Amino acid sequence: MMDADEPVSTQLPIVPGGAAGQWLTLKEASDVLGVHFTTLRKWADEGEIRVFRTPGGHRRFSAADLRRFLETRVGQTPLPDAPGFVEVAVDRVRAEMQRLPQEQLGWAHALPDSARDLSRQRGRQLFALAIAYVLKPAQRSRLLEEARRLGRAYGQDAARNHISLSETGRAVQFFRSQLSQILRGGDPAHSADADDQQIQQVVNQLLDEVLYAVLGGYEEALGTAPSVAPSPA
Repeated sequence: MMDADEPVSTQLPIVPGGAAGQWLTLKEASDVLGVHFTTLRKWADEGEIRVFRTPGGHRRFSAADLRRFLETRVGQTPLPDAPGFVEVAVDRVRAEMQRLPQEQLGWAHALPDSARDLSRQRGRQLFALAIAYVLKPAQRSRLLEEARRLGRAYGQDAARNHISLSETGRAVQFFRSQLSQILRGGDPAHSADADDQQIQQVVNQLLDEVLYAVLGGYEEALGTAPSVAPSPA
């Protein structure tokens, strides 16, 4: 824990000697610590590790502060990883579904048990893909195709189980809202800063494509998808 009189968040100071590499972004710093970026953001907000702000509102972390932070963590419980984050996300979704009235979850209750289990599995996979999509820019093309495949399969299953298109859309929106809250650390009152907004934009790009894939899969299952004209010989 930092001293009480030590600043938690200040303007980014000028580093003499051109040592710009000493300052790391939220993503870079979380990679150094081996934690999810939301975990590091929470630590910074709670004063566990010092964070500076650029004029644009982005977080920056000192490499020296990260080294000191790691030294204090030696021998402590291993830090949470991305798979652990997915488990937390799934538990949160399950709790939210138990809290909401059934009329708001018609898309979930309309599925038979076998299809419901498959839907949960796909939801877990999509959570993992969304997290990887944020953290691994070099792999986004592959991750996007995988997310589209999951969305298409969900849309097909929804149509085959006679779930209306509006209820199918509600399911996608529920997933989107839950993922957004989880990325904000589970606090709906959390005020989004520049880093949060950038992350949300990336996630929205992915989930928009998932929604289009769900709708496409729904149409395919009903046989209403537009046919593609054959290429001329």
